Parts: sequence; C-alpha cells; structure tokens
Amino acid sequence: MIRRYQLKIIAIILGAFLFVFIAVLFFLNFSVYQTSARRAEDYMLLVLENNGFPYPPIYASVPMYDRYGSDVLASPETMRVRRFFYARLDHNGDTLELNLDMMFDFSLVDAQRYITSALSYNRQRGNVYNFSFVTAEKPYGQMIVFAERSIELHLLEQLNATSFWAAGIVSLIFSCFAFFLSRWMVAPIKTSLNKQRRFLSDAGHELKTPLTIIGANVDVLQNEIGSNQRLEHIKFQSEHMNGLIHALLSLAKIDECQTDIVQGSFNLSSSILNTVLEFESRAFEERKQYTYSVKENISYVGDEKQIKQLVGILIDNAISYSDKNGQINASLTIEKNRVCITVFNTGIGIADKEYDKIFERFYRIDQSRSRETGGYGIGLSIAKAIVDAHNGKIAVKGKYMNWIRFEVIL
Repeated sequence: MIRRYQLKIIAIILGAFLFVFIAVLFFLNFSVYQTSARRAEDYMLLVLENNGFPYPPIYASVPMYDRYGSDVLASPETMRVRRFFYARLDHNGDTLELNLDMMFDFSLVDAQRYITSALSYNRQRGNVYNFSFVTAEKPYGQMIVFAERSIELHLLEQLNATSFWAAGIVSLIFSCFAFFLSRWMVAPIKTSLNKQRRFLSDAGHELKTPLTIIGANVDVLQNEIGSNQRLEHIKFQSEHMNGLIHALLSLAKIDECQTDIVQGSFNLSSSILNTVLEFESRAFEERKQYTYSVKENISYVGDEKQIKQLVGILIDNAISYSDKNGQINASLTIEKNRVCITVFNTGIGIADKEYDKIFERFYRIDQSRSRETGGYGIGLSIAKAIVDAHNGKIAVKGKYMNWIRFEVIL
C-alpha cells in the first residue's frame, strides 16, 4: 500500500514537471520558428513592394526596418535567409522574368519546379520544400518571391533534439528528486500504518487467550449443569469474536507481508476445484443451485494457500447473500493469457453507489442482513488484499435486486 502511494506521488510530481517543461519547450521552439519565418517574410514583402531587389543588400546605404524595428538588410536574421529569388508572371502564368542573382548552384529547372508547386497551392504565402514564398498581384500579372530557410530549419531541428535530450536528462534528475521527496512524504503515513497494524496484531493475540478460556469454561459448565440458553449465547458470541480475531490477524499479516507469498508453481485447477467442492454440501443444505466450471491443467505461480482462501471468501459470500433457491456459479478460465476466476450469484446484489465501498474494511451494505449471515465485514477486504499481493485485479458487476458477479484477474 505504501509503495503504491509512493509511486502515485512520483507519477504526480514527474507528470506535472514534464507537462510544464514540455509546454515551455514547445512555446520556445514555436516562438523561434515564428520569429524566423516573419523575418524572412518581411524581406520577401520588401522585395514585392519594390517589384524586385531594390539593390544588392551588401551595398545598401539606406537602412530599411522591419516590424520589430531592426534593419532588414543588415540584420543577422536577414543574412541567414540571404538566398532569395523571384519571378514575374503574366496573367496566363507564363514567366516574364526569373531573377536568380542571389542563388548559387540553382538551375532554371529547379526554380520552375518551385514556382509550379507554389502556384498549385493557390494561396498568397506558404512553404515549398525548404523555401517559403509570398505572392502578390501586379498590373502585369503576378509576382512570387522565394526565400530559402534550410539553415534555419536545420537549426530548429537541432534545437528540438537538444530540447528532448535536456528533457530526458532533467526528467531523470527530477525522478531521483521525486523518489526521495515521496519517501519523505509517505514516512508519516508509513509510521502511522505500522503502528495501527502492530496494535491490531497485538490486540488480536491478547484477545485470543481470554476467548479460549471463556470457551473452555463454557464447555465445563455445560458438562456440569447441562444445556443452558445463556451458556449457548456466551459460546456463540465467543466463537463469533474468535472468528473475527482470526480474520483481523489474517488481514494484518497480509498487510505486513509477514506471510511471505510463496512464489511456487502449482496446479491452480486442482486447488480451486478442491475449494469449490468444500461448499457443495453447504449449498445443498441451504437448497441453493450450486454449479461450477473449472478449466483443467492450469498452472499458476503464487501462494496456493492464499488463492484458496480468496476463492473460499468469494464462494462463501455468494452462498450467504444469494436469495432463496438462488443460483451460484464459480468458474476458472483463461482469458488473454491471464487467469480469470469468477463467482456469480443471484440475489439482492449491490447498488451502483456501493461498488466503491464494498472492499472497505467493516463496511456492510445491509447491517441486519449481515448479522443474520454472521459476517464480519472484512472478508472482501481480505480478498482484495490477496489479489493486490499477487498483482491482480478484482472487479464487481451486477444488477441491483437481481444478480452480482465478482471477477478476479491474476
């Protein structure tokens, strides 16, 4: 239980950190990308306004400023996107002029391929391979300006890769931090639970002796004075209390892991079949329709004693809370390479609002019905503890006032 809490704390801390860290990296990378795209677009718009390159940038004597107040022609941002070319097209889409003065190792065929791709988008701005483009309507037809951004895109890829590596390294550091922080946070809970379990175990052992003495004295008195109603009540209540103490001690041992799970392979089919058969006579006496289906030759690695106790709890619960002449069915199958144990019974069932509470200790759906059946309210808690100890899952389904089914996946 403590380990589960600790893992949840680690997951929450690490999840919150990763969410913030990834959001910051995304915002940073997106901002850099948008800024570089706008810088290139500003220069392309300048070329469009001047109907071509106003003059070679390296010989510019009059500064021109972009929307950020920076000198467009002399800024480092512009120098990184220095490879430009433009084309003038007539109304029929034929090329009137193609300027490749700022391009090197770039043929007319390559330029025409980019122009054709840009025109196919049928929009004013966009991206073609490693180039961005901007178009504008002109009296003679249309003008398209292209700016190469391969260097910027490569730098952005490096920035993304560096960001992911940084996220991984920082996540590892934060994992260690979250681990030690979680240990510190659960330490008081662990201490409190250990004290509670120790008290439960010590109290149970202390109560066993007086209850044994009470039972022995009742037997002596019955032998001396014969049957007596008051003695019968005393004996019944002492036996009931003794059963409750044994159940509490069993639950405490499972919580404390004092009974180590024997990770041995055993014939699960045979063990469950033997457990199922033990309840056959009781179901017959109570006139319940008791059926079972156990798949043969299923092997399982775990604690055989605890698994038999788990099945016994579920079947006992099904018989106790089934209706008159009710139907009870227990089965063992294999589903998706996992062991599936189901126990079904007709009867009052459980209301939807009770599903999250039935595995709580000492919780009873119907107090009067529980007193009639002699339950302690911790049987299902023990069952869930056994399932958790075997890294399994237990679920309950049903229809209120009709039927209920417990399903265990191991």
